[in-house]
Amino acid sequence: METLELKTESLSVITGALEQAHEIIKNETGAPKATILVTRALKGRHAHFTPYTPWSSGTESFNEIAFNAESFALGATHLLGSLLHEVAHSINHANGIEDCSSNQYHNAHFAKTAKSLGLNTEEIKGKGQAKTALSDEGILRWSIALAVIEQALKITALDLAGSKKPKSRNTNLLKAECDCGNSIRASRGVIAGGVECRECESRFEIVE
Repeated sequence: METLELKTESLSVITGALEQAHEIIKNETGAPKATILVTRALKGRHAHFTPYTPWSSGTESFNEIAFNAESFALGATHLLGSLLHEVAHSINHANGIEDCSSNQYHNAHFAKTAKSLGLNTEEIKGKGQAKTALSDEGILRWSIALAVIEQALKITALDLAGSKKPKSRNTNLLKAECDCGNSIRASRGVIAGGVECRECESRFEIVE
Protein backbone atom coordinates (compact mmCIF):
# COMPACT_ATOMS: atom_id res chain seq x y z
CA MET A 1 0.00 0.00 0.00
CA GLU A 2 1.30 3.45 -0.92
CA THR A 3 2.35 5.58 2.04
CA LEU A 4 0.59 8.93 2.29
CA GLU A 5 2.67 11.87 3.45
CA LEU A 6 -0.26 14.21 4.14
CA LYS A 7 -0.91 14.92 7.81
CA THR A 8 -4.39 15.85 9.00
CA GLU A 9 -5.94 17.09 12.22
CA SER A 10 -9.31 15.65 11.22
CA LEU A 11 -10.54 12.38 12.75
CA SER A 12 -12.60 11.80 9.61
CA VAL A 13 -9.65 9.82 8.18
CA ILE A 14 -9.62 7.26 10.96
CA THR A 15 -13.42 7.19 11.08
CA GLY A 16 -13.45 6.39 7.37
CA ALA A 17 -10.84 3.66 7.90
CA LEU A 18 -12.93 2.09 10.66
CA GLU A 19 -15.97 2.19 8.38
CA GLN A 20 -13.97 0.52 5.62
CA ALA A 21 -12.64 -2.13 8.00
CA HIS A 22 -16.15 -2.77 9.29
CA GLU A 23 -17.40 -3.15 5.74
CA ILE A 24 -14.71 -5.77 5.03
CA ILE A 25 -15.70 -7.71 8.15
CA LYS A 26 -19.42 -7.33 7.44
CA ASN A 27 -19.10 -8.61 3.89
CA GLU A 28 -17.28 -11.75 5.02
CA THR A 29 -19.25 -12.54 8.17
CA GLY A 30 -22.73 -11.20 7.48
CA ALA A 31 -22.54 -8.86 10.48
CA PRO A 32 -25.28 -6.22 10.55
CA LYS A 33 -24.72 -2.65 9.42
CA ALA A 34 -23.63 -0.18 12.08
CA THR A 35 -22.92 3.53 12.29
CA ILE A 36 -19.29 4.16 13.30
CA LEU A 37 -18.67 6.92 15.81
CA VAL A 38 -15.46 8.36 17.30
CA THR A 39 -15.74 10.02 20.70
CA ARG A 40 -13.85 10.82 23.91
CA ALA A 41 -16.80 10.11 26.20
CA LEU A 42 -16.65 6.36 26.83
CA LYS A 43 -15.31 6.62 30.41
CA GLY A 44 -12.37 4.26 30.16
CA ARG A 45 -13.83 1.82 27.63
CA HIS A 46 -12.09 1.30 24.30
CA ALA A 47 -15.29 0.80 22.30
CA HIS A 48 -19.00 0.16 22.73
CA PHE A 49 -21.88 -1.44 20.81
CA THR A 50 -25.41 -0.10 21.26
CA PRO A 51 -28.09 -2.83 21.51
CA TYR A 52 -30.61 -0.36 20.09
CA THR A 53 -30.71 1.60 16.81
CA PRO A 54 -30.05 5.34 17.40
CA TRP A 55 -29.34 6.09 13.74
CA SER A 56 -31.62 5.90 10.72
CA SER A 57 -31.66 6.57 7.01
CA GLY A 58 -35.07 6.53 5.40
CA THR A 59 -36.86 3.44 6.69
CA GLU A 60 -33.66 1.66 7.76
CA SER A 61 -32.16 2.04 11.24
CA PHE A 62 -28.72 1.10 12.54
CA ASN A 63 -26.90 0.13 15.69
CA GLU A 64 -23.84 2.11 16.70
CA ILE A 65 -20.24 1.10 17.32
CA ALA A 66 -18.44 3.88 19.15
CA PHE A 67 -14.67 4.15 19.65
CA ASN A 68 -12.76 6.01 22.33
CA ALA A 69 -10.30 8.28 20.51
CA GLU A 70 -7.99 8.16 23.52
CA SER A 71 -7.30 4.46 22.83
CA PHE A 72 -6.03 5.11 19.29
CA ALA A 73 -2.49 5.51 20.62
CA LEU A 74 -2.53 1.77 21.39
CA GLY A 75 -2.19 1.06 17.67
CA ALA A 76 -3.97 -0.54 14.75
CA THR A 77 -3.93 -4.12 16.05
CA HIS A 78 -5.62 -3.06 19.26
CA LEU A 79 -8.12 -0.91 17.36
CA LEU A 80 -9.06 -3.71 14.98
CA GLY A 81 -9.42 -6.04 17.95
CA SER A 82 -11.82 -3.57 19.55
CA LEU A 83 -13.82 -3.40 16.33
CA LEU A 84 -14.08 -7.19 16.14
CA HIS A 85 -15.09 -7.33 19.81
CA GLU A 86 -18.03 -5.02 19.10
CA VAL A 87 -18.87 -6.84 15.86
CA ALA A 88 -19.19 -10.04 17.93
CA HIS A 89 -21.78 -8.27 20.08
CA SER A 90 -23.59 -7.00 16.98
CA ILE A 91 -23.77 -10.48 15.42
CA ASN A 92 -25.11 -12.03 18.62
CA HIS A 93 -27.62 -9.22 19.06
CA ALA A 94 -28.89 -9.65 15.49
CA ASN A 95 -29.34 -13.38 16.16
CA GLY A 96 -31.18 -12.83 19.43
CA ILE A 97 -28.33 -14.21 21.53
CA GLU A 98 -27.77 -12.68 24.98
CA ASP A 99 -24.01 -12.50 25.28
CA CYS A 100 -23.53 -9.75 27.86
CA SER A 101 -25.38 -8.74 31.03
CA SER A 102 -26.16 -5.20 32.14
CA ASN A 103 -23.06 -5.23 34.37
CA GLN A 104 -20.89 -6.12 31.37
CA TYR A 105 -20.43 -9.83 32.16
CA HIS A 106 -19.40 -11.44 28.85
CA ASN A 107 -20.61 -15.04 28.76
CA ALA A 108 -19.71 -18.15 26.77
CA HIS A 109 -21.91 -17.07 23.85
CA PHE A 110 -19.79 -13.95 23.44
CA ALA A 111 -16.54 -15.93 23.70
CA LYS A 112 -17.70 -18.36 21.01
CA THR A 113 -18.53 -15.62 18.50
CA ALA A 114 -15.42 -13.61 19.34
CA LYS A 115 -13.18 -16.61 18.73
CA SER A 116 -14.92 -17.30 15.42
CA LEU A 117 -13.89 -13.78 14.33
CA GLY A 118 -10.23 -14.30 15.15
CA LEU A 119 -10.04 -13.07 18.73
CA ASN A 120 -8.52 -14.66 21.79
CA THR A 121 -10.59 -14.18 24.95
CA GLU A 122 -9.47 -13.93 28.54
CA GLU A 123 -11.54 -13.92 31.70
CA ILE A 124 -11.71 -10.84 33.90
CA LYS A 125 -13.04 -11.17 37.43
CA GLY A 126 -16.68 -10.18 37.44
CA LYS A 127 -16.72 -9.47 33.68
CA GLY A 128 -16.46 -12.96 32.20
CA GLN A 129 -14.62 -13.35 28.87
CA ALA A 130 -14.50 -9.60 28.37
CA LYS A 131 -10.80 -9.20 27.57
CA THR A 132 -10.05 -9.86 23.90
CA ALA A 133 -7.09 -9.54 21.57
CA LEU A 134 -6.41 -10.42 17.96
CA SER A 135 -5.01 -13.91 17.52
CA ASP A 136 -2.27 -14.67 14.99
CA GLU A 137 -4.95 -16.21 12.79
CA GLY A 138 -7.07 -13.10 13.16
CA ILE A 139 -4.20 -10.83 12.12
CA LEU A 140 -3.73 -12.91 8.99
CA ARG A 141 -7.44 -13.18 8.24
CA TRP A 142 -8.07 -9.44 8.55
CA SER A 143 -4.74 -8.23 7.15
CA ILE A 144 -6.39 -5.85 4.65
CA ALA A 145 -8.59 -4.24 7.31
CA LEU A 146 -5.54 -3.95 9.57
CA ALA A 147 -3.52 -2.24 6.83
CA VAL A 148 -6.34 0.26 6.22
CA ILE A 149 -6.40 1.23 9.90
CA GLU A 150 -2.60 1.38 10.16
CA GLN A 151 -2.43 3.78 7.22
CA ALA A 152 -5.09 6.05 8.71
CA LEU A 153 -3.33 6.17 12.08
CA LYS A 154 -0.12 7.31 10.38
CA ILE A 155 -1.67 10.47 9.03
CA THR A 156 -4.15 11.39 11.76
CA ALA A 157 -3.53 13.76 14.69
CA LEU A 158 -3.56 11.50 17.75
CA ASP A 159 -1.20 13.13 20.27
CA LEU A 160 -3.78 13.70 22.98
CA ALA A 161 -1.04 14.32 25.55
CA GLY A 162 0.44 17.22 23.60
CA SER A 163 -1.51 19.94 25.36
CA LYS A 164 -3.46 19.84 28.58
CA LYS A 165 -6.82 21.54 28.95
CA PRO A 166 -6.20 24.83 30.77
CA LYS A 167 -7.75 25.30 34.17
CA SER A 168 -10.80 27.51 33.97
CA ARG A 169 -10.72 30.78 35.85
CA ASN A 170 -13.06 31.10 38.80
CA THR A 171 -15.65 33.47 37.32
CA ASN A 172 -17.05 34.16 40.79
CA LEU A 173 -14.01 36.27 41.68
CA LEU A 174 -14.35 40.04 41.21
CA LYS A 175 -11.66 42.56 40.34
CA ALA A 176 -11.03 45.30 42.89
CA GLU A 177 -8.61 48.25 42.92
CA CYS A 178 -7.20 50.56 45.57
CA ASP A 179 -6.40 54.27 45.28
CA CYS A 180 -2.83 53.65 44.08
CA GLY A 181 -3.92 51.34 41.27
CA ASN A 182 -3.05 47.91 42.68
CA SER A 183 -5.63 45.27 41.87
CA ILE A 184 -6.77 41.97 43.36
CA ARG A 185 -9.39 39.33 42.56
CA ALA A 186 -11.56 38.02 45.38
CA SER A 187 -15.14 37.12 46.20
CA ARG A 188 -17.66 39.88 46.78
CA GLY A 189 -17.90 38.92 50.44
CA VAL A 190 -14.14 39.18 51.01
CA ILE A 191 -13.95 42.60 49.34
CA ALA A 192 -16.98 43.88 51.23
CA GLY A 193 -15.31 42.83 54.47
CA GLY A 194 -12.71 45.54 54.00
CA VAL A 195 -9.42 44.59 52.33
CA GLU A 196 -6.80 47.36 52.56
CA CYS A 197 -3.76 48.00 50.37
CA ARG A 198 -0.49 47.89 52.33
CA GLU A 199 1.04 50.62 50.19
CA CYS A 200 -1.62 53.36 50.21
CA GLU A 201 -3.73 52.01 53.10
CA SER A 202 -6.92 52.59 51.10
CA ARG A 203 -9.60 49.90 50.76
CA PHE A 204 -9.96 47.86 47.62
CA GLU A 205 -13.18 48.66 45.80
CA ILE A 206 -14.89 46.49 43.18
CA VAL A 207 -14.28 47.62 39.60
CA GLU A 208 -17.54 47.12 37.68
